[in-house]
This record gives sequence, structure tokens and C-alpha cells, in this order.
Amino acid sequence: MSTKKNDSSHQAEVNIVKAWLKKEDPLAIATHMVVDADAAFSAALLHTLRPSAAVVFVRADAEITEEDVIAVDLMNGPRAVKGLNSGSAFGFLVSQIKESHPEFYMELKPWADQLNLTDQAKHCNDRVVLANLIEVWRATGLSDRDIVDRAIELLQGKQRFALRRHQQRSNATEIVIKNGVALVKPEHHVRAKDIFSQGAHAVVRESEHGLCIMLSRKAQKKGMNLNSMKEELGKDWFVHPKGFLASFGGPKSPKDPKKAGVSLDHLQSRTQKMVQEAMK
Repeated sequence: MSTKKNDSSHQAEVNIVKAWLKKEDPLAIATHMVVDADAAFSAALLHTLRPSAAVVFVRADAEITEEDVIAVDLMNGPRAVKGLNSGSAFGFLVSQIKESHPEFYMELKPWADQLNLTDQAKHCNDRVVLANLIEVWRATGLSDRDIVDRAIELLQGKQRFALRRHQQRSNATEIVIKNGVALVKPEHHVRAKDIFSQGAHAVVRESEHGLCIMLSRKAQKKGMNLNSMKEELGKDWFVHPKGFLASFGGPKSPKDPKKAGVSLDHLQSRTQKMVQEAMK
């Protein structure tokens, strides 16, 4: 009987969330005053998804009945979403965006898993615990609204990062890999890690900040080491002691790539030769 009741409660909350997200403005988000991590991040997530929705703070025993209001981390009334089956309201809400916002979901899932533990007073091994953030913010004198605003900033950052990472992964599929080496130019906004997943053993990159060569883990295991190029690159280049990176400049210490002492074409051909020899 308990399982059926839990299933029924879970489905009711699913219906509440889906219906609320589809409603037209104006909308509102209610959560309890003296917010904890579940309340703050649940309200923040819904506000991130529906930025024009107002956030209001009510008593923990309040009963919300208005159709345009969703009551997160609250127990009473037909608009309440507590997420008991998931472990937290935030964890439940994150599970509901898996299909509609897959990249955002993947970024938030570790936080959701954490709150599913801490909101039930279970131990968590994460180095940064969201519940502690709330305590620190409150200790500095922030109000409930200030705390939710801080949580919104974090989630908006997560959302933008997720979209950027999605675009970078897509961009990586368009990079040409020749003889195991990918050439990345300033107009390419892509991470070396994503290019390595496409099969490249090395990336030669030019940007407005300088030039660099990076080796994949597979290349390193095959014995490739950029310290072998240290002398020919010259004293103005930095070569990591472990040999997986060689750089002339970079975002933290920009240099003019024209002053690198070697051309982009030479770096590409030299790296291709190194890859071919290592992969024999």
C-alpha cells in the first residue's frame, strides 16, 4: 500500500511540475522561509527555467492552492513538490529536466545526488557541500532572497557552461585530423579533450594568446614526450616536465604567435612525424 501511495505522490508531483512549466506568465515560486539548500536551489532552478517567475517565502506549514504558484520543499496543499521519493525537491526537479534540458541535467546531476543525501541527513563525501554554502551565506548576513539570488547565479552559470560544452563537443566533430594530429586555429572554439575523443593523438593550436601542442593520454602511453622538442622550440617555450604540453604563451600569459620562432605548419608536420614514429 505504501509503494502505491509513493508512486501516486510521485506522479502527482510530476504532473504539477510539467503543468507549471507550460503555463503562461505571470507565475510564482513559493518555498519556506529560513531557506535550506533544498529550498534555495529548488527555487533557483525553477527561476532559471522560468526567469520571470517571482520567488516568495512562506511559512513551512503554508498550504498553497493557486494554480500559477508551485510550492517547492513544502508539504501541504495541492501545489506542493517535496520530492520524497527522490530524496530532495531539488533532486526531483533535476530529474524532470533530463529530456528537455539534457546538457543542463548532466551538469546538475552531481548536485542533485548530493542534496538527495544531505537533505535526509545522510553522509556526503563531496568536497563542496551545497548545504554548507547556505550556512556560510547566512553567516555573512544574507537574507533568504539574497541566498536564492546567489543560488540562481550558480545555476545560471551551470546552464551557460552546459550549453558551451555542448557547442564545443559539436565543434570538435568538424576538426580535421591528419596523420593523428588535429590543427586548431583561432576561429575554432573547441577543447583538446573533445578532439582526442574523435581519435586525434595530438592537437596543435594557434590562438590570439599564442601556440601550443598537446598530447593525448594514448600518445603519452605510447612514449611520446614533448621534452624531445624542447631544444628546437627554444627558451621562450614552456614544456611541461611530464611532456604532454608545450606552449608559447597562453590565456594566463599571452604572447604573439608570430614571435614563437616556429610556424604553425612546422609544428604540425613535426608533431605528425612524432606521432607516426610512436604509433609504428
